Amino acid sequence: MANIVDNLYEERAGLWEQMKELNDREIKEERSLDASEKEQWDKMNDRMSEIDARVQELASVEEANKKSEESRAIFETENAPVIEKEEAETDASILRKMATGEVRSHSFEKRDLTKGGDGGLVPQGFYDQIIAKLDENAVVRQFATVVSTASGEDIKFPQITAHSSASLVAEGGAIGESDPTSASVTLGAFKYAYLVQVSSELLADEGVDIEGFLAQDIGRALGNGAGTDFAVGNGSSKPNGIMNATSTGVTCASATAITSDEVIDLYHAVTSPYRVNGAWIMNDATLKEVRQLKDSNNQYLWQPSLQLGNPDSLLGSPVASDPNIETIATAKKVMAFGDMSKYFIREVQGFQLDRSVDYAFANDLVTFRAIYRADGDLLDTNAVKRMVMG
Repeated sequence: MANIVDNLYEERAGLWEQMKELNDREIKEERSLDASEKEQWDKMNDRMSEIDARVQELASVEEANKKSEESRAIFETENAPVIEKEEAETDASILRKMATGEVRSHSFEKRDLTKGGDGGLVPQGFYDQIIAKLDENAVVRQFATVVSTASGEDIKFPQITAHSSASLVAEGGAIGESDPTSASVTLGAFKYAYLVQVSSELLADEGVDIEGFLAQDIGRALGNGAGTDFAVGNGSSKPNGIMNATSTGVTCASATAITSDEVIDLYHAVTSPYRVNGAWIMNDATLKEVRQLKDSNNQYLWQPSLQLGNPDSLLGSPVASDPNIETIATAKKVMAFGDMSKYFIREVQGFQLDRSVDYAFANDLVTFRAIYRADGDLLDTNAVKRMVMG
């Protein structure tokens, strides 16, 4: 698996060098790419996106294989002739009990990673597997600050809209007040719910990693639902998404194109303390355009990652692709930059999982219902700025 990923990254780096050659030729000869060259550029750009998707897919497969091996090892251990002893109930055993009806409902919450008596790390829990898949589909959550609460009543968080500043004071002079401008943001708990049905035969098969199967399916579905609102929600009966909560740092001159100067302007629209932890977010179509941009020193603004786990960078800051962000067109909010940790996501009681054998009784299917309650908003409007097309 590692060799395949290395080969893909090697191909990716080679494509980027070829793309740079085309772009350099365009600048050197002071002309636009002809139809053939533009087609070549687009094909290589699309291939880079395919490689990114394939690497992510392989990473998911690797995680699934690892989980299967852990499950197999646990199964073999449980069936070995050892002296019985009381053990903590696992997520997998809870799910099996739900399948047989011993347990009808359970809240899965985050647990700290601990070490077992034999010194080995505990397997990844059901909650953590769902979160990993949710983060793949809810990109904003990867950067946000997540606050978990036990109950779902509204909570007010202070929001900073302008910072205080010191001023020069003469000897013996009065010191004036300079309070930060603040407001408050109320984070509630909007409900995202999803049903998944599993055959009785699948649940009865001890060799099936039902924990991994449900985590993948539930995490993806809830991530797609909540992820859209964390990115572009309008705050009306849903979270206030990052693109809606930010103020505009740059308005492009064109409705159809972004320039390198405009990207640099957006970078500097965010003050230095926030740029330190800054990150970019946009969709794939916008990222495809940004890859071609150079600064005044003829250096590319975008640089590819050469190693799995390290993100690509734009002006030295990590860049993430979120399909929910708007595509380049008139007046669209296409990009944001800044300290995304100032976007707060409030979650309630982890995930609630319920089961029913009655819902699809005629089809001999067990129905699982997953409920995720969350809200989100930007708590420091100075921390992130967006780009809007002309």
